[in-house]
Amino acid sequence: MFDKFKENGVEIRKDEVWERNCRIMNRAGLEISKQEDFKEIIERDCIFCSRDKLAKFDFGFIENSHSFLFPNINPYSKYSGVCAFKNHYIKPEEFSTDLLQSNFSLCSEYIRRFYDGKARYASINWNYMMPAGASILHPHTQIILSEYPTTYMEKIIKNREKFFSYIEEEINGERFIGEINSFYLFVPFAPFGFNEVFGFCKEDFSTAIKKLAMAINKILSYYSSIKRNSFNLAVFTDMGKEFPFHFRILTRQNMIKYYRNDAMFFERLHFETILEKMPEEVCKEIKNFIF
Repeated sequence: MFDKFKENGVEIRKDEVWERNCRIMNRAGLEISKQEDFKEIIERDCIFCSRDKLAKFDFGFIENSHSFLFPNINPYSKYSGVCAFKNHYIKPEEFSTDLLQSNFSLCSEYIRRFYDGKARYASINWNYMMPAGASILHPHTQIILSEYPTTYMEKIIKNREKFFSYIEEEINGERFIGEINSFYLFVPFAPFGFNEVFGFCKEDFSTAIKKLAMAINKILSYYSSIKRNSFNLAVFTDMGKEFPFHFRILTRQNMIKYYRNDAMFFERLHFETILEKMPEEVCKEIKNFIF
């Protein structure tokens, strides 16, 4: 299922499950931990702070004490929503379990409200900061509920048995971080990006919201400890249970006033990732930080 090769000091890892490779070298060609003051960007006018300008459901917003959810005016699927935190700017280390739970709970409510028996493939997605793909600095997640699985979901559905074998092998291997409240965390053999963590849960998404928030809180605290301030998160669930509830989270180039993107021709055109650290090293760092 896993294989690796050495070439001119570069380790090339081949992952049969996802049918993709990654390349690991001592330096990925980016200054990935540098932090700069981007106060000017934080202080710009923000549409999410002026809710009267946002789209609404017939009944208004779906909201609680920390977050509010509204329709996406540029939908990605049959049902597409945006769930914004009420605070305009939140550092990674400031996302408490309560804050995260408030957001994920509204996303879960949205999925329950709009599930029509056909749109069954759901995901919660988060581009935190512009280097991760966010168009607005104000932190927000995006919910997608579709009749059609994404390419990633299709790979799991078509290779269900191999997927479960993959999870079992990683949980029993050297990259297993540990279990946190029913979530089994590991660093993948061939990560999709920097400092990636894969979280697998045997419970249903709707019953494990708080546990999801606690796991993400631990990981974001680790990211902050290594001075990373931009990340992507995707949480996957299927109402028909063709694949299990799980998430993937990874860091991106840091948010600075003038930033370079950390995705180039290898990621976008070759479907391979360029990394600067061995997954086993990332696993040890996270394990020592969390436990």
